[in-house]
Amino acid sequence: MKNINIRPSKVQQLPTVLTRRFLIACLVTACLVSMPRSYAQADIPESQNYQGIQYITGGIGSEESDAMLQLGQRWPLTLEFAQDHPQRPLWVADVDVKITDNKRKVIFSALSEGPIMLIQLPAGSYEIEAKFEDRILKKKLKIEENQPVKLPIVWPIR
Repeated sequence: MKNINIRPSKVQQLPTVLTRRFLIACLVTACLVSMPRSYAQADIPESQNYQGIQYITGGIGSEESDAMLQLGQRWPLTLEFAQDHPQRPLWVADVDVKITDNKRKVIFSALSEGPIMLIQLPAGSYEIEAKFEDRILKKKLKIEENQPVKLPIVWPIR
């Protein structure tokens, strides 16, 4: 008796080929969807300008706040606004920010629409005045060239 090699016809092989391609496409799609979104793609609010000083306010939602904090590593000043709370500080928005130079001249004034504000301040010594719910906190800081500063401003519980 002779061995007969029976191969499926091309028409019979088609579902197997399509099934493999479909499974590969599904796996690739699942991998892409499950990857964390890059910070460059995250929706960072547009920068604004106050008398030649560029700034960004925002940080609403974890994606935006993570992206802004990462971007802040390349900005001279990152401000974080929070109110103290027994478990942990809670981020706040709608903070009036005023910055004066060492001659007490107001060089920056803006409303932070989120808990994070990035500011392109030139090197120098400054005082920051932050107002939230009619309560003012003041902090002094020094900005040095290529040394980003991250400054948390936390209001105590009333």
